Amino acid sequence: MDLSPTIKVLVVDDHPQVRSGISAIVNYQDDLEVVGQAGTAAEAIALFESLGPDVTLVDLGLPDLGGIELITILRAKSATARFIVLTANAGGAEIAKALHAGAHAFLFKDGTSTELFTAIRKASTGGRFPSDAVDYSADSIAARTGLMARARDVMKWIWRGHSKSLIADEAGAAADMVKSHAKHPDGIWGQR
Repeated sequence: MDLSPTIKVLVVDDHPQVRSGISAIVNYQDDLEVVGQAGTAAEAIALFESLGPDVTLVDLGLPDLGGIELITILRAKSATARFIVLTANAGGAEIAKALHAGAHAFLFKDGTSTELFTAIRKASTGGRFPSDAVDYSADSIAARTGLMARARDVMKWIWRGHSKSLIADEAGAAADMVKSHAKHPDGIWGQR
């Protein structure tokens, strides 16, 4: 008999079949339970307040509000809330914006179920889950935009949850530069 607590998950996506599919695979795990599904940000806010999920999966493309804005609103309601962006969008500047808003993981819908389960479990304890797809996206953006390797590495370390002082020590960078990257991720990851 397993006495570990069940991780409560809220699924927010504007496509009913996607919500149902994600819910079905998440509910198949013994330690995970989908407590609610929302198709809009307004529904998500109401369910978040009434259900108190441990982890909220958020699509970026909602009909009434962007997913990153939704994360910002929900995070203001609960300092212990955990968020995972689960999207079909290519990433780019959204990765850094999601991180800045408080996301613990940024996953693509074409990823594996195992990756999703790992991200949910890690996020539920406050950890970040850096997926290989995000690292690949970061590298391709860096190549297109001329982003320096050091700046790209600093953003990856921030994404993985390392402290700014540790990053500055490891990267041999000025603490002010690391703070600047953390405060203004759009300037680092945004496309030129």
